Amino acid sequence: MKVAVIGGGLQGVEICLLAKKAGWKTLLIDQSENPIAKELADDFLCMPVEELAQFSAKRLQEIFLDIAILIPALENDHALQFLVHFCKQHALAFAFDEKAYAISSSKIKSQRFFEENNTPIPKPAKNTDTIPYPLIAKPSKGSGSQGVRLLHNEQELLAYLPEGLKSSGWIIESYCAGRQFSMEVCGTPEKYQTFQLTELLMDDVFDCRGVVAPVKEKEIENLVQKELLKLAERLQLHGIMDIEVAADEQGIHVFEIDARFPSQTPLTVYYSTGVNLLEHFVACFINYTPQAQTKNVQSASYFHVAREGEKIFYAGEHSLTTAGSLRLMQSVPGAEEVLIGGSLEEKKWSAVLFLAAENDKELEKRKAQALQYLTQ
Repeated sequence: MKVAVIGGGLQGVEICLLAKKAGWKTLLIDQSENPIAKELADDFLCMPVEELAQFSAKRLQEIFLDIAILIPALENDHALQFLVHFCKQHALAFAFDEKAYAISSSKIKSQRFFEENNTPIPKPAKNTDTIPYPLIAKPSKGSGSQGVRLLHNEQELLAYLPEGLKSSGWIIESYCAGRQFSMEVCGTPEKYQTFQLTELLMDDVFDCRGVVAPVKEKEIENLVQKELLKLAERLQLHGIMDIEVAADEQGIHVFEIDARFPSQTPLTVYYSTGVNLLEHFVACFINYTPQAQTKNVQSASYFHVAREGEKIFYAGEHSLTTAGSLRLMQSVPGAEEVLIGGSLEEKKWSAVLFLAAENDKELEKRKAQALQYLTQ
């Protein structure tokens, strides 16, 4: 099977890698000449997707003749709207839930949706008599940690957002300092399946620097699973959605949902369980049967590391976006695989270690082994 991946950023990397695990071929389409996922795809077409409208029917048939489905890996609203209409016009399968995405891609709409469904969320600062510093400020649009800021007092709030709590286009809420977790749900109404709970490791600017699995706290897993299934049913989700939460002694606090294919966590789930979330996602839109889980659950880690000269640091995933085209290394001692951009010889690179082992202790040994090899 061959799939078209629209967007060569971090989501595109995840999809191209998981497509390889499924034995599929990929056509990557991106407007950049050298997106970070370029070397991970089988074929590459450099162009804005909107230019497809200018192609002849014959040329479009040549491009999409053997493509089973188009999978978006971008968050450009204009491009997504174009793809919705383009795929309908040309009878192409498109792995996208327009309604669910419209809610989850706006943190303001998501917060309203959470409140309507009694979802446990951090306390919105606008709804309190006393401002519960420290606060987290998040722009309504944008994924991951983009624009997110921890604010300790009114001075910091007004320096970052001059209109303070009245700032439009922002979510401002109490800061939850607990451990952070993520879980995916996939399917169609009344036929949903949740997958492994993973723990997110964040850097000091709230960018995810790593993911580990499995999570041993069954109570947290049950709470997250229950909330995720409820929200999927209320959205009438068709496809995939993940949820991010913080957990403390008071329970869980839902940060956000994303009705799009995520990065980082699906590969962690794959290395821990053998389950390929991309297969389950695609099966929501075309006639396809995902491969059954074939191995016992292992300890697994998706671990970021980067180097500049003699400095080794553990930044979030967006350090990968500045490392150039990424490539897979499959001969690094201790690691299942390593995804890397840059040059080991010049001591300037950014990488992800994919690690798996029978237990957490062995996993740490393998991480140390891989790090020693890369940094020697």
